[in-house]
Amino acid sequence: MLQITRQHVISAAHRLYDYDGRCERLHGHNYRIEVTIGAPTLDRQGMVVDFAEIKKHLFGALDAAWDHRTLLYVHDPLCGHLSAVLDDASLCPVPFNPTAENMAAYLGEEFFPAVLRQADLSRVLTVDSVVVHETEGSSARWSRS
Repeated sequence: MLQITRQHVISAAHRLYDYDGRCERLHGHNYRIEVTIGAPTLDRQGMVVDFAEIKKHLFGALDAAWDHRTLLYVHDPLCGHLSAVLDDASLCPVPFNPTAENMAAYLGEEFFPAVLRQADLSRVLTVDSVVVHETEGSSARWSRS
């Protein structure tokens, strides 16, 4: 198995639902997302996949979905209140409490694999790991193995 890793930064707000601490308040981060893509062999140019393809497809979709948005757990009462007053796409209800761990797992298990399928890149490529850096010193890692 051969692998490549690409990083990307998005800005997003969130809060942790049903949490007793400072992170229960709405706040934001510049998340650094790392995705590691694997393939059993290299392509004819000697690449797992062109880094530009990862940027275009995976991080393009991530920007459209989460960048400069507010990620709230769909069951968080604040999600309902904000959706009633916001008429733009700044609110992004997610099916999980938006911890770095849950974000990494969702991106690795669902989001990025779906983007690879849509781009017709999933025949040989796998999403092997995703790291969500919430701050410079704090990150969560999801891995297939």
